Amino acid sequence: MGTINFEFFKMKTGSVDGARAHFEEMVQDLVGVIHPDFSTLEANPGDWGIDAYVGSLVDGEVNVWQSKYFIDEFGKSQQAQIRDAYDQALACAKREGYTLATWTLCIPRNLDGPNEKWWAGWKKGKEKSDGVKIALWNQAQLRRLLLSEDATQIRSYYFNPTATLPDPTYRPTATLTDFDQYDGALFVRQMHHAAMFECDDAKEEFFNAEILSHEVTDKAVSEELEALERSKSELGSLWAQRFNVASQANSDGPLVGLYVDVMDAVRDHHPKLPSSIRSGLVHAFGMVHQRVNDGRAGWARDYREVAGKHFHSVTTTDKAGNTTTSAGGEQND
Repeated sequence: MGTINFEFFKMKTGSVDGARAHFEEMVQDLVGVIHPDFSTLEANPGDWGIDAYVGSLVDGEVNVWQSKYFIDEFGKSQQAQIRDAYDQALACAKREGYTLATWTLCIPRNLDGPNEKWWAGWKKGKEKSDGVKIALWNQAQLRRLLLSEDATQIRSYYFNPTATLPDPTYRPTATLTDFDQYDGALFVRQMHHAAMFECDDAKEEFFNAEILSHEVTDKAVSEELEALERSKSELGSLWAQRFNVASQANSDGPLVGLYVDVMDAVRDHHPKLPSSIRSGLVHAFGMVHQRVNDGRAGWARDYREVAGKHFHSVTTTDKAGNTTTSAGGEQND
C-alpha cells in the first residue's frame, strides 16, 4: 500500500486535471464511509456547487462537501475560489428551495499561519451571517479519515502505485435524452436555414459542450477558464477562414460543403486544443455550435440576418430554446 501523499495523484493520472478529478472522487468515497446515504450530482450542465451531499434537495436540509485540489499553492486566488464556491452552493440552495445546513471544504494541504487565520475569520463571518456550519477537511483531517479501519479499501485503491485508471486525456461524453429541448435553438435554426435537417448529433454535441463550459466555469480555475476561451477562439477562427473561402468561391448561391469543411478542420485541430479542459472531439464540435448559437457564426451567407430575426422573435429564452415565446416571427425556418 502506498504512502498517503496527494501529490501522487498527479503522477497516477498524468495531469493536474486528472488529479483534481481523482481527488474529488476520493472525497466522495470518504463521505460515503461516514454517511452511506450520501449522493452527488452529475453535471447536466453545472453541478449546483456540490461534489457530495447528504440530505434532501426537496424542501430539506442538505450537508455539502466541496473539494478543491489546491496542491501547489494557497494564496489570494485560492481564497477567492473558496468564496466563490461557497457563494454558489448557497445561491443554488436558495434557488432550488432547500437549506444549506453545512458546507465542508476539502483540500489536500494544511494551511500556514496567515491562511489559517484568514480561514477562521471568513468561516466565523459566514456562519454568523448565513447560519451555515462550515468545516475544513485539510490534509491532516483527510489522512486521519483515510487511516481509519473503515477506509482501508479506499486508501488501498487511491494510493496503490500499481492501480490503473481510465485514460484521463479526454472527458467522457454524456448522452442527450431529450432532443426536443433544442428545437428552438439558434444553432438548429441555422442548420435548417442551410438545408441541413438531420440535427440530432449536433444537438448532442452542443449539449456536451454546454456541460464542459458549465463545469469549467463552476470550478473557476483560471488556467481552465483561459484554455476554454482560447479553444473557442481557435475554433471560431477555423470557421471564419472557411466561411470566407466558401463565400469567395460562390458569390450568390448556398455555401455547399461549408459545414463539412469546418468540422473536418475541427477534427484535424482537436489534438492541438489545450489539454487542461480535456475536450473530446464531440465537445469541440459542440463549441462550434455554441458559437453559432451566440450569433457569431452560421452555415449560410446571411447567417447574421437569421440570427437577428431569431433574437428579435425570442422574448424569453436561455439561448438553448428551452422556453420561448414568439414576437413577430417564427422560430424555425
